[in-house]
Amino acid sequence: MNAGYIHLSMSSLLAVIVGFVLLPSLLAATGRGEEKVDIGTLSGDVQNWAMLIQNYILQLANDGIRRHDTQSYLDQAVYSFEKKDGAEIVNQVKTTLEDYFKKKTRAAVRLAAKAQELYDEFLTANATTNVTSLNDLGRDVYKDSDIPKLLPVDLDFNPYFRQSVSSKYSTVKIADEVPRDDKAVIDSIIYTTKLEEVFHQNAAEDPLMRWQYFGTTIGITRLFPGRKWSINFAGFYNDYDPRLRPWYIAATSGPKDVIIILDCSRSMQGEKFEIAKAVAKTVINTLTKQDYVNVICARASHWDEVGKWHPYDTEVMSCQSDGMVPATIAHRKDLIEKIMMRKAGGTSELEKGFEMALQLLRSVPRTGCQSLIVFATDGLDTDGEQVRCGPGYYTRSGYVPGPICKYNFTKVWNVHIEENSKLDPPARIFSYLLIEDAELFPGRSACDIGRGSFKKLMTGENLISQMSNYFDFLSSNAQSSNALWTSPYLDSWGLGLMVTYSIPVLSRITGKYIGVVGVDATLDEIENFLTKHMWGSVYSFLINNQGETIYHPRLKPSKGLLEDPIFIPISQLEIDKHGSPAEFSLIESEMRAGITNQIKVVTSKGPKTYFYGALEDAEYSFAYCLYETDMEFRRSQEPLDRSKYHQSYFNLLKEYNSTLLRKELPGVYEEIDVRENESRYPGLRISYKYSTIFLPPKAWCDPTTYMYDDNLAQKTLDAHIWINSHQKDEGCEFGKQKFRKGVRADVLITQPIEVIWRTRDFESIKQIKWTNVGLRSGVFRTYPGHRSKREYDPTKRPWYKRTSSAPHKTSISTPYMDSAGVGKINTISQAVFEGMTPKTDKECEQYAKGAKLGGCKCEVDSDCLIKVCYLSKAPGPNSKHRRCATERVEAVTGLDILYDDFQNKTMGSMQASDFRKSCGQNYTCPDGEPGCETKCYLFDYNSYLVMDPDFLTASSLDKSKYAGITLGRKEGEIMKELVYKHGFFRRKESFDFQGSCRITPEAPKVTLAGIPKKPEELDDYYKNRGPIAMFRSDFGCIQDVVSYKADDSALGPIEMIAGNVTGPCMSGFYYVTALPKTNLYLLVIEDYQHYRESLFYNFNCKITRSIVTSGAYRIINGTCAHKEHSKKTLAQENKCPRLHDLDLQCKYQRGSSITSSIILVIISLVLTVY
Repeated sequence: MNAGYIHLSMSSLLAVIVGFVLLPSLLAATGRGEEKVDIGTLSGDVQNWAMLIQNYILQLANDGIRRHDTQSYLDQAVYSFEKKDGAEIVNQVKTTLEDYFKKKTRAAVRLAAKAQELYDEFLTANATTNVTSLNDLGRDVYKDSDIPKLLPVDLDFNPYFRQSVSSKYSTVKIADEVPRDDKAVIDSIIYTTKLEEVFHQNAAEDPLMRWQYFGTTIGITRLFPGRKWSINFAGFYNDYDPRLRPWYIAATSGPKDVIIILDCSRSMQGEKFEIAKAVAKTVINTLTKQDYVNVICARASHWDEVGKWHPYDTEVMSCQSDGMVPATIAHRKDLIEKIMMRKAGGTSELEKGFEMALQLLRSVPRTGCQSLIVFATDGLDTDGEQVRCGPGYYTRSGYVPGPICKYNFTKVWNVHIEENSKLDPPARIFSYLLIEDAELFPGRSACDIGRGSFKKLMTGENLISQMSNYFDFLSSNAQSSNALWTSPYLDSWGLGLMVTYSIPVLSRITGKYIGVVGVDATLDEIENFLTKHMWGSVYSFLINNQGETIYHPRLKPSKGLLEDPIFIPISQLEIDKHGSPAEFSLIESEMRAGITNQIKVVTSKGPKTYFYGALEDAEYSFAYCLYETDMEFRRSQEPLDRSKYHQSYFNLLKEYNSTLLRKELPGVYEEIDVRENESRYPGLRISYKYSTIFLPPKAWCDPTTYMYDDNLAQKTLDAHIWINSHQKDEGCEFGKQKFRKGVRADVLITQPIEVIWRTRDFESIKQIKWTNVGLRSGVFRTYPGHRSKREYDPTKRPWYKRTSSAPHKTSISTPYMDSAGVGKINTISQAVFEGMTPKTDKECEQYAKGAKLGGCKCEVDSDCLIKVCYLSKAPGPNSKHRRCATERVEAVTGLDILYDDFQNKTMGSMQASDFRKSCGQNYTCPDGEPGCETKCYLFDYNSYLVMDPDFLTASSLDKSKYAGITLGRKEGEIMKELVYKHGFFRRKESFDFQGSCRITPEAPKVTLAGIPKKPEELDDYYKNRGPIAMFRSDFGCIQDVVSYKADDSALGPIEMIAGNVTGPCMSGFYYVTALPKTNLYLLVIEDYQHYRESLFYNFNCKITRSIVTSGAYRIINGTCAHKEHSKKTLAQENKCPRLHDLDLQCKYQRGSSITSSIILVIISLVLTVY
């Protein structure tokens, strides 16, 4: 037996005996002069406490939740069996989505044609206008999103756009850097005014139409419906330049590979380097996810005039230094952040920089469509007196510095000529000379060798216009009128993640671009189309033709993203770490190729079939995954005899007092007896008399209409009538109804539990705040009746997922702040299974003990596959005997209890048998010193603390002190032992490419006043918020997610771990045991002694705890974690647009770069002589 480690028995009596038996042997093993090992004295008490707490939780759940009653309703329900055809569903969804996308494409085509027509007509008729100022334009022509007095007069809040918009007029937005009274600006506003007739036509033909807009080449956006522009937290209007937006760039330039070379030498210090960084930032900001990019900082080491060595090197600035990186927002932010932190220094070394650039342009992944090098330099071949290319030496006359570095540009030209010949197509160079007159090197590099363009920049302002040679080339070289669907990106106008159908518009007269039109499709609508056809354990996903996942249930919903997301290859989500299912590579390749098919695979959870199809002309494919158990859908039916069922009430209690409902449902408001601002429910409207029904978006046939319909009275009336009516339930596809099939059945089946919840009476009843049941359909019944947030979905809540994943256990949540603001609460929940499927003994003979399916006779829980054996009221064979529960979770039912009550009850249960070392009790340490205590915690199987005595004193407003606190953060030494010594916790690490980080740590709130917290306030916040946006400390980032999962087998046959621990934070003897019928574990630390800081801070303690705590941590170079897996370029896949291979006009002054060199050489010679 190892010192400090023993296994103890599960039975409290046996544990005490084991403790007494082992004690003499351990003491005898301790010889004279040896250190005595403390083995603890609470083993029996700990086992007893665990059983007492478990019994309390189970009794509270039994008396408060009454799961057995809800289960009996489902067991006695009538079920129908419905055959499901995955191929048929794919065809239905395919038709619906194709129609959805085609309406957007038709609208964009119509808009592009009109924009072209208007421009050419204006050009032919007027060429320009005599108006010299925007102020001279009439209100019928000029409505400005940035000027309140020039906004449309009919701005009205539209829930579909989540803001006030004009239903009649468009507005214009002028980019900040564009001169507002420029003639081209005035002309653009005038000729685009007539686009409004097409805007109106498109909106009339497509009820799901969102934003329509036209962005011009000079930086103006005309948007319909018109809106007031958004304001940042400082009160200024946000800038918006269409030329920098993904939809514009993707349509005008096509995919490209761009390397930016910055001359980082010492001569660039000051304003020149600031301009160089601005050039790089501008280029990066005009790239999209379809492009590849990297940045090189070129320079070399040198000595100075006194012989000191200064080390520098040419470096690739992306963390992925061996190749190109996709220009996702994460990579762009990473590169810009590094560029802005860089300082000029070193001597010129451009040969290596160009050599590395051309090597990167041959690497994979890249597009292979067109290769571009953007080069920013001052053109000087020396870096001043302080930059020497030798260490210097001493003479009798004193120290002689090394020679001034003079760069040989011929080497760079030779490298470029040799390496560029290996590229197809060869790289074009766009050189930007900064302030100086040294045009030879950058000019010859661009004009004579790089087939590019050269330009001198004196300032870093309005760079899009100053760098027009670069941007005009991009739009002209890949000039095409072909439209495209963009990669998903976050809408700047508040509608979340979306894709845009954008079409470049060219003048028939000039042949040049005049702008890009865009029509949007939001991802939440697309998700709704997919989820509408899901049932049972069926799930769906959507990918693009690159194999990137656009929608998947394992990813964050589009509304939860903070920035343009990094899209994960679908293979990472569908193929496990063992490479299963192997057939998925074929499925993915067929989906990317636009093939509609179905393939059956075998997984660890059983056989499943992928049914998939491609959307015509939309670059997307989708799939539905059906397990064999999903092929036949078992659906509960409405009770035939409804005479004993009372009415149910919709959760918007306030609306029952509206004029409409008082007229249509007289007397109902008085019947439900709505109470307001009760002491237990401050600020809420509740009904003690009845429970209420909430229906989430997925329960409605049209979730989008439900989400953005603010006619709450009509919505309440529709829901009330439907859930209580006898109208035939034909579903969304066949019936003209607003609710999905089966919703009313779930409402009716759960209705009888209302009376039981209302009339229950037991000791802890006053501790319970809410009691509820959430069904798989989304139906949510809660008591006392109250309102839920509009987008709430019980099946997506942590308590539902946690209980569904371990349905044989009673689950207890970590404490969290109640939405009504009354304090900290815990949720206790239990699974309710689909009605039992009757099975005969003969049918069950094939199943071994421990693997019996639902309906089979059983004696104990362990006989069943689902580990739940109970006496069911379901009819069929063995109805008088205990039978196994079905394998499918139909609902989760639970209650919310105030945390303070929960802790007081559990702590009160943990009284030591000697009355000396009870939980929370202080006593003298074994060495005779004062200051020891017994500390007790409850934690779940992910190591999160559910009960900690310190939570009791934590302010409810300071969530950082009680929500999401891990065992490792609180007791790092013990967590370390449980992970690395006992193997009780298994560590798991993964990357979250859609994470959320904060600029500053979250501070505790002082008050909740003014903060939307109640469902009504949360629903209306987007409508009632002020004009100035709040400051957002959170931002999108890539995170390293560390988590732990408990392994009960590590507890051993006697189901307890115990041991001594001494560390930088504390010392004590610990016990860990399970509450086996729950998701909890009990940790007791006997003789706990806290080590206080010897100085001002205990760093060792902090480090110990941080090593073993769970959480999501920002990866500073997070882009390194995301590797592209593409083996082929777009060129190799024949997906590049046709290039015009334009010859560019390029001029420069020869010989200008040597002037400063000659002067410096002469000065050096003079100084050497004297």
